[in-house]
Amino acid sequence: MRAHVLGQASIVVVVLLCPSVSIAKDKPTIPTTESECVAKGGAWTILGLPYPDKPKVCDLKATDAGAACSDSKACEGVCLAAESTPVGTKATGRCSPYVRNFGNLLLIRNGVVEQFNVE
Repeated sequence: MRAHVLGQASIVVVVLLCPSVSIAKDKPTIPTTESECVAKGGAWTILGLPYPDKPKVCDLKATDAGAACSDSKACEGVCLAAESTPVGTKATGRCSPYVRNFGNLLLIRNGVVEQFNVE
């Protein structure tokens, strides 16, 4: 029995110390009204490229902003690579400051940098 407990403890320590392990995180629900958005600390605004009659949405800050990541599944928003990181290379990034992200982004998926343009 003691050996079994030690085995489980060892596995937990390895998972917590290994930076390439991404634990899937539930994405937060984005408020759909201005009052809900403001109550959650978000800003009710137009995101991305503006165009006539584009609806406002909630720009919600991520609570895990800046945390180390190797996949966007580990973040409330997305996992961003440093701007100088070449596309296609293995990298560790940081969770985005916001839940929704726009523009030319270097995202990390399964530990590999990919480029996306989100408008």
